[in-house]
Amino acid sequence: MPVAIQAGLWGLLSGSALLIGALIGWFVPLGRRLVAAIMAFGAGVLISALSFELMDEAWQRGGFGPVAGGFLGGASVYTGCNWLLAAWGARHRKRSCPDVRAKDKKANQENGGALALGASSTEFRNRS
Repeated sequence: MPVAIQAGLWGLLSGSALLIGALIGWFVPLGRRLVAAIMAFGAGVLISALSFELMDEAWQRGGFGPVAGGFLGGASVYTGCNWLLAAWGARHRKRSCPDVRAKDKKANQENGGALALGASSTEFRNRS
């Protein structure tokens, strides 16, 4: 089998996990604890990838000072933007409970800034 077709099939297989997970999340009622466990696992995988892949290469190229400064600076900027979003009305953007009161639903409709922050930080990480 040609290498290009093998690569395409492996890409299809790895990308299908996202689609399968989305379908399960859409059609199967999951408890809050299970969702929290899945989210915690995902966060741990991302932190692990950061620690083992990105930080190691940055450490080898730049040393401690630039790595620590970039890591803490990025965390500070993201935390500050998160705080500003909460102050500007997107405080309830992370709520997952279905019994949100009407006033919270109205407050939750203004989450464009939260989406933009998340998308831009993801795009920035993908380009780095």
